[in-house]
Amino acid sequence: MERRAGWVSRVPESLWSRPDVVAALRARDIAGLLALIRRHAGCSQNDLAGVTGIAQGRISEYMRGRRLPTLDTIERIADGVDMPPEGRRLLGLAPERR
Repeated sequence: MERRAGWVSRVPESLWSRPDVVAALRARDIAGLLALIRRHAGCSQNDLAGVTGIAQGRISEYMRGRRLPTLDTIERIADGVDMPPEGRRLLGLAPERR
């Protein structure tokens, strides 16, 4: 799937220190995290699909709690939205991209 350059730059750096985002990261609440990214970065499920390489329908399933993401999928999400090292640590991932 094609990665759409440019969207990631719209993720405000301040997003990662918001208390609700920090809580979602600590809880490993991917559905909540995706919803917060969408709300505060002004992106769509298609934007998330484009930067993560995950199908839009699958993004929707994660957001609705109909499917739980694998560790590989969580890594792809973190990589796609250019999550900073501290956010990755809170989520339980290695601080550096794969």
